Amino acid sequence: MDETCFLYSEKGQRKIKDRKPCKRGGSAKKRGISSEQVCVLVARDREKMTFSQTLGMGRLTKEQLDKAIGHKLSSENVLCTDSWRAFKTYAAEKGMDIYQFKSDGKVRTKGLFHIQNVNNYHRRLKGRIQRFNGVAQVSKRMDIII
Repeated sequence: MDETCFLYSEKGQRKIKDRKPCKRGGSAKKRGISSEQVCVLVARDREKMTFSQTLGMGRLTKEQLDKAIGHKLSSENVLCTDSWRAFKTYAAEKGMDIYQFKSDGKVRTKGLFHIQNVNNYHRRLKGRIQRFNGVAQVSKRMDIII
């Protein structure tokens, strides 16, 4: 399980509030993950069954995680994630085993456990979205596209 972020877009909107329209795309004004981006949770199992859902703007929280995927997980599941703390606290509350991998890329596997399936899915998802040159309101349309 891991999250990925897309820059929020109001492409095609006639009345944009609080800012001037962007010409030919744009980039985030803040570095890293911020409230300008839409967070998308992606979870995959070994049979490549995929769960993906938009969670809202900004960083992922354990409350969003529980609301999105809590009903699909149990204490018998082993969670493989990146090192974001929301995953660790969520797994501790649910009594799940967890393997976390840092984004520095030095340690990519721990025995059979890895998050390369999810990272590859992120790459392909962003490639599909990129051909639209920015999707209007990713937070509302992502569930349809996936």
